[in-house]
Amino acid sequence: MRPIGFSTGALAKGDFHTGVSLQQGHPTLRAVELSALRDHELPALVAAAAQLDLTQFTYVSVHAPSKLSTVPEAEAFAHLSNLPVNWPIIVHPELLQTPALWRSLGARLCLENMDNRKASGRTLPEMRDLLSAFPEAAFCLDLGHAKQVDPTMATAIQMATEFRARLRQLHVSEVGFNGEHLPLSALAIYAFQLLASVIPADCPAIIESVVSADRMEVEMRKTAELF
Repeated sequence: MRPIGFSTGALAKGDFHTGVSLQQGHPTLRAVELSALRDHELPALVAAAAQLDLTQFTYVSVHAPSKLSTVPEAEAFAHLSNLPVNWPIIVHPELLQTPALWRSLGARLCLENMDNRKASGRTLPEMRDLLSAFPEAAFCLDLGHAKQVDPTMATAIQMATEFRARLRQLHVSEVGFNGEHLPLSALAIYAFQLLASVIPADCPAIIESVVSADRMEVEMRKTAELF
């Protein structure tokens, strides 16, 4: 059965404690992504990681900062490398300024495909080059990013097929033109269902739709019905 859960940043921007607590007690939520999308959030998240009650989750990942503004790359890497070794670290390609540093994470490094605001990681050839440059890295398929770049989902299907053995988790949300993460529309659900046959049944689905606490159940149900 596919583990499903939310990214903490989708439920409580910049507040991973609340993002975790909102999910606790939901019997169907067995995956969680601890989000530190803004680099100043990273030290506190890493410091608190060992004390968080994550016992209900069979899958835990951490989203690295989307860009570095206040924390140098080496410091960010040091924080991330101190996390439990069984937690995948989801990374945007633009963060990888010193490739040798990040290669040392091995399979803990999980590279995510990007939306159309970015300079790399958007297309199949770009993701192929990135995953070739980091041969041990895993792959995070962001369905919303993929749909924004190619609404036919042909690129997403090709990525899911070619990188199936390295597919570690999914990001699920609608993504707007400016990269905002939105609740799933009927059109997005239809588009994402085109991938159902090529996504492994046990691949965790992390919901990135920004929703209020009272809309969690609706987004959980939509995600569960996708595949």
